[in-house]
Amino acid sequence: MKRATLEPREVLSPGAGLAVEVALEPAGELGEITEVKARGYWEQVWRRFRHDRLAIASGIFIILLFVVAFAGAPVAAKLLGHGPDDIYPTAGVNQETLAPAGPWHTGTDLEGKEVFFPLGGADTLGRDLFLRLLYGARVSLEVAIGATLIAMTIGVLLGATAGYFRGWIDALISRFTEITMAFPQLLLIIALAATAGDRLNNITFGIFPRGVITLVLVLGIFGWFFPARIVRAQVLALREKEFIEAARMVGSSDWRIIRSHLLPHLVGPIIVYSTLIVAQFVLAEAGLSFLGLGIKLPTASWGSLLSVAPDFYTQQPWLMVWPGLAVLSTTLAFNLFGDGLRDAFDPRGAAHN
Repeated sequence: MKRATLEPREVLSPGAGLAVEVALEPAGELGEITEVKARGYWEQVWRRFRHDRLAIASGIFIILLFVVAFAGAPVAAKLLGHGPDDIYPTAGVNQETLAPAGPWHTGTDLEGKEVFFPLGGADTLGRDLFLRLLYGARVSLEVAIGATLIAMTIGVLLGATAGYFRGWIDALISRFTEITMAFPQLLLIIALAATAGDRLNNITFGIFPRGVITLVLVLGIFGWFFPARIVRAQVLALREKEFIEAARMVGSSDWRIIRSHLLPHLVGPIIVYSTLIVAQFVLAEAGLSFLGLGIKLPTASWGSLLSVAPDFYTQQPWLMVWPGLAVLSTTLAFNLFGDGLRDAFDPRGAAHN
């Protein structure tokens, strides 16, 4: 009987086993150097952001909204042959009920010319609801973006100053912030509307509708306190970092440190909060215009369109549906877009790396 021949086995150490596994990797032979591409900060932010489908869809909607409001509205007015402020008391009004005409309506004006209203009339004067929706989007975006720029500029400057210098400067800015937060903003707007409203509304710089500059200034001047508090908290944490101490040791001035070392680290929070605050200002403009304190007629505004709707909600319910959907979808898109940016800038909250 033949004896079984046992082949000697080689016992590998843990380190050797790891080397064998590395050698068997498809990337190459053992010892071969594989090039690894380093990803920059903004590339990592984009990789995390693109996985959020709701945020991507919201961003696309916001882009389309800007295109429709600033490019599509004039084109639509030219195709329809009339503007958003043009009055057609016979063509745009149902002569039996004296309510605004319904959707997809074609009427005849006083000169016998046919006028087409895709979404019907906007009010008892026979203005076009479709065009006023488009031009109302332009007004809402101008107010929201302008007020956001003012609020974020003031808030970032004051917040960074308070957080970096601390001491009596921080105490002074903090008390000023608290006073601004407690100030009755609505009462100020009512007072301005009753006293200097007409003069302020006439300030247009030749490119903005009446009343836009007034709302931009009021909302921006009284909307900076939340950005200031957020930036102050961020700067308080950043000012103790090693790179700030190194900048001080090489003789950099305080304002250079704030400008060149602190503010670049605040780009993420500033972008995120800016998108969120735009939605708040869109709602604020619509609410003030609904109350008659914001954009004045005949300038188109979503809030002023909603203010007409309660008079005809049983006869023409779409008068509140279309501007209501416009406000809802716009604020929702900016909020979802801001949430996606927040997750992308914060790796701890991102779902994908």
